[in-house]
Amino acid sequence: MMAKSWELSKHMAIDKTYKIQALVLRKTKLGERDLIVTMLASSGELVRGVAKGARKPGSAMAARLELFNVVDVMLAKGRNLDVVTDVRLAADGAHNAYGLEQAACASAIAELLAAVCQEGLSQPRLFDLTRVALGALAEQGSDQYAQITAAALVKIVSSVGFRPSLLECQACGTPIDLDVAGARVPFSVSEGGATCASCSRESECFFVEAQTLAWAHALLFTRFADIPSLEMDVTSAFGVLSLMKSWIEFHVGRSMKSMNYLFASGLF
Repeated sequence: MMAKSWELSKHMAIDKTYKIQALVLRKTKLGERDLIVTMLASSGELVRGVAKGARKPGSAMAARLELFNVVDVMLAKGRNLDVVTDVRLAADGAHNAYGLEQAACASAIAELLAAVCQEGLSQPRLFDLTRVALGALAEQGSDQYAQITAAALVKIVSSVGFRPSLLECQACGTPIDLDVAGARVPFSVSEGGATCASCSRESECFFVEAQTLAWAHALLFTRFADIPSLEMDVTSAFGVLSLMKSWIEFHVGRSMKSMNYLFASGLF
């Protein structure tokens, strides 16, 4: 009888623990020694857990749970929040050597993910996409950081169902000519994107450089490794970032602090 009870307890303990590979998006202080860690699991789900003792001096867990690291995490199910019981760095998963510019760009990506991902909602493409983007920030030169970030934001919003219309009118489907030098295109964040001159009379629009829409479309379909071949300058990248800022803040419904910092910091 005692043996059966021990086996039952063993199985219950196993059922209460689980292992995931995840990307660290955010850390929040809890009490004097603990952290609440927000992570993007490889399934694309948002996972939050308490890392007890992670703020103690010399904590190995704290070093592994640095922002933007990819980690293998063991968690135990808790009443309100699950508890992080073990953390190991995944192969090539450390991004804690980022400089200020890289960290600022990665923060914008992480903040967007924390806003659009949900607990229990699987979106596996997001994990791979983000891991490649963070790798590109680590591997490519500083003249590509803004372009990589703009590409990541365009790809993420498109992956979660908020893809803007860039090449045709969001209302009537008329193709938008983006090849006219110096052209400015009406754009409606509330209606869905680029708008033709006729439909713009019935939509709340602002004007966007045609080149900005063309670059946003190019970034959407370009691999991160191939972004340098686009020969896109930082000014053009910030044009796309500005467009994405307006788009994200409307559809997410809140100000993106990390993007505000990108524009105000003077890093680029």
